Amino acid sequence: MTKPQKRRDVESGMLKNGCTPRAGAKGPHDKWDCPCGQHTANVPRHRDISPGVVDDIVKRLACLPEGWLK
Repeated sequence: MTKPQKRRDVESGMLKNGCTPRAGAKGPHDKWDCPCGQHTANVPRHRDISPGVVDDIVKRLACLPEGWLK
């Protein structure tokens, strides 16, 4: 299991690897699309993201290179 991450670090890693946030997101999560267009991930709008949620985001964005989130 990974360690807890700051939301800004997760979003920064996704942006650097070509992911894009969906416009008009409502509710407590932001939806992100991967560069290949086949995967999506929901990122909570909390300052800190728990290890389980970080693991889920990494699994959902399977097309990103290994170790994209450090």
